[in-house]
Amino acid sequence: MHPGEGDDQGCWQQWRTDRDREEQRRIAQQRRDRKVRNKLSRVVAVLDELLSPGQQQPRCLGDVADFYQVSQYRLSTVLEKHREEFSQDGWRPHNRDHDGQDLWTDRAVVRAGLLLEKSAVAAHLRHLLGVGDIPLVYSQGEARLAECRQLYNKALTVVADIHGESSPDELWRAMQGADRYDLMAMVMTLAALTPYDRPSLGQWLREISGLTTKDGSIARGLALLIPQRQAVDVRKLKEPGSARSNRLRADGEGAVCQ
Repeated sequence: MHPGEGDDQGCWQQWRTDRDREEQRRIAQQRRDRKVRNKLSRVVAVLDELLSPGQQQPRCLGDVADFYQVSQYRLSTVLEKHREEFSQDGWRPHNRDHDGQDLWTDRAVVRAGLLLEKSAVAAHLRHLLGVGDIPLVYSQGEARLAECRQLYNKALTVVADIHGESSPDELWRAMQGADRYDLMAMVMTLAALTPYDRPSLGQWLREISGLTTKDGSIARGLALLIPQRQAVDVRKLKEPGSARSNRLRADGEGAVCQ
């Protein structure tokens, strides 16, 4: 053995060892990910949360691509890469009952949502299953700016109603009919309009609470405006993983693409 050959061979063996370990970790992670998908794909009731009223369950590749708002090519790529998993879910390449198109079971549709990237619908599905966040999309297009101007005007109306002659009861009941997004947008708008660095920020709340007690305070002022939480105030908020608590419904094995 020539000088230096032993060191070179040792480095080569170390490189192969590191590479093999990395490959083993990658394979182990793939197995764990697949195990998670196998479990979550059974929660087919999550599809009911995503389908629009009157929308049919997607049953062929074109339907599933439209459902997730992706191209058929992207969906086909995912399908081919994980073909064995989809086959275990009941996916069939040909359905003799309807022009030879493929057949997607509910479990296969859910699995597609777990695998698809850059799909807002798929991201929402993963959020409901507790394995992802809903993406936040911002825009400064003309249509969006018009919506924000309307939101600003609504916020000013709320401020005027609170400080004016309107009853807090009337305003509260009006907000009970608002959807969650509108309420969150209103909170963000009002917070943005609040001059939080002013020392007299809560002065008005102290003043109105001082009408009923000697010890006026911000907390007492808010207590006069905001009623206590009731059982009916619970919103239909879809927490991360909320769909996993739903009972599993039967998969539509026999449905065909219409």
